[in-house]
Amino acid sequence: MQALLISRELRNRGHDVSLLCAPRSAILKEAGAVGVPAFGLLGDDKQAFGTIKDLSKFLKSYDFDVVHTHLSHDLWWLVPALKLSSSHSKLFLTKHMASGVKKTDPLHRFLYGRVQDTFAISNYIRGSVLNTCPVPEKSVHVLHPGISLETFNPALYSGAEVRNELSIPGNALLIGMTGRITPGKGHEEFLRAARKLTDSSELDLMFVIIGGASHGEESFETRMEELVDDLALTDVVRFTGFREDVPRLLSALDIFAFPSHEESFGLALVEAMAMRVPAVASSSAGVLDIVLDRQTGILVSPKDYNALADGIGRLASDPDSRIRYAAAGRERVERYFSIQYLTQNLEDYYAQ
Repeated sequence: MQALLISRELRNRGHDVSLLCAPRSAILKEAGAVGVPAFGLLGDDKQAFGTIKDLSKFLKSYDFDVVHTHLSHDLWWLVPALKLSSSHSKLFLTKHMASGVKKTDPLHRFLYGRVQDTFAISNYIRGSVLNTCPVPEKSVHVLHPGISLETFNPALYSGAEVRNELSIPGNALLIGMTGRITPGKGHEEFLRAARKLTDSSELDLMFVIIGGASHGEESFETRMEELVDDLALTDVVRFTGFREDVPRLLSALDIFAFPSHEESFGLALVEAMAMRVPAVASSSAGVLDIVLDRQTGILVSPKDYNALADGIGRLASDPDSRIRYAAAGRERVERYFSIQYLTQNLEDYYAQ
């Protein structure tokens, strides 16, 4: 989605952009919907030689000034294709995930040697790149992902309508989290925190989990639904399943929880802040680039449902802090995490 948003924004700024992706991929269909020309040229590893050949022809015929990949694995065919096509395109790489594998062998040095600059989506990922990839420190830059402030605009949505759909009482505080229901996102800690808060707070609290399981991980979602029953939370917890109207759902929340164990960045957290929802988040990895503790939200120890419950409880009982963090969070997103800010920075690097 970041590649798609960036491509669209670059086109809006007058650049000629093409998107290369796998055949029959979801992004190939999405690109057409937003007016970005897309080509399904990236095969799998079994088709490596054919992919390199097709890419070489494509690169030679289009003569791009810039080639920018969002997956380091694509270097295996991009770099040979650039060489075969005698292309002088600048090659850039964005790293979205940490790597535990050292890539300092001669072949990786050859591949990464063609990359002009590497962008890490957080300081956490930048550290991983410097520890594992054969790139000079001066060529690795932090460029945070961006979101559309036009889409994540609180003025566009009615939280009251959403609360009515979810059967949330008007006087209840609604605490929620968004994202895939998958291990490591903190759903179990969220539910155990909900149990503790329900037992200890005099406030009327409700909880919502927005999102569904990834393919092949449906059993984990089932376990979370069973945990709701085991913790006797059926009356106060709602599951929405996968939704495409996330900004609208966020507009109904009073507090956002982001208990992920270790996140490369945390785009869902940025989205909630853009919607003026005060957040309680795990103080680890990429989240540290987003939330300023006690300024734009509250940071708590990861994997600790007691700490999560305490953080949510503090916000639940302090409406002034919720208002203050909501405003400061939106302002921080506007300054540093918009797709326009990201694209402007990319343009500057492309032009150097």
